[in-house]
Amino acid sequence: MSATAAILERDVRAKLRTPWPYVESLADPVLLLVLFAPLVGAVGAMPGIPPGDTLQWFVPGMLVVMTFSTSAFIGSGLQEERASGALERILVTPAPRSAILTGRVGRVVVTSLVQAAVITAATVPFGLRLPSAPAATLAVLELGLLAAALGVCSLAVGIAVQNAYAFWGAVTLVYTPLIVTSGALLPMEVAPDWLYALSRLNPLAHAVDAQRALFAGELASAEILLGAAVPTALALVGTAAGVRVLQRMRA
Repeated sequence: MSATAAILERDVRAKLRTPWPYVESLADPVLLLVLFAPLVGAVGAMPGIPPGDTLQWFVPGMLVVMTFSTSAFIGSGLQEERASGALERILVTPAPRSAILTGRVGRVVVTSLVQAAVITAATVPFGLRLPSAPAATLAVLELGLLAAALGVCSLAVGIAVQNAYAFWGAVTLVYTPLIVTSGALLPMEVAPDWLYALSRLNPLAHAVDAQRALFAGELASAEILLGAAVPTALALVGTAAGVRVLQRMRA
């Protein structure tokens, strides 16, 4: 825990000097809320969207998209540290390999939750209804869990690949398919059967469904359980992979 806290503090201090990437990660969900949400509302009745309640359906999906945009690219920071030799200097310290991952992931979780609070607060004056206290607590916990899962997987990829070009290529390759099949922009209920089946393999889709259920106050929905179970499994796999690659590296 002390090693995780030390790496978290180091990472936060470094990123506070260059906060612009976090402002940029807010741009996509804000623009989609301003430009795309009215189009969805203008389409009219559509399976999966509550009639006349587009914003209540759209905002939870944007929170997941924003969390993905913030978390999926943090592995690039390890590429920079590897090139500068900073990662090797960290590896010779007594800090456990897992703390090198969890310290960075902690910063991403905090950042994602702050951004989610900003987006939610900015949308309330336009008609967004906040969920009840229990539902809001679960929504925050599941968003944080998703940010952690995506962040640790991004770090594992950043450690495994040998250069920044390979990392950005890998993330760019999966970015659009994950966003489209998440159902954040349009409901997957209207998709062809093959595309809907593909969306069930997308962790973001379960996170989107869980957030929508929580914002609707449907605490008994099975999607809430899936929204926690799928990111948990993803986080465990990403952590195991990242630690294994770090252990193979020579300081």
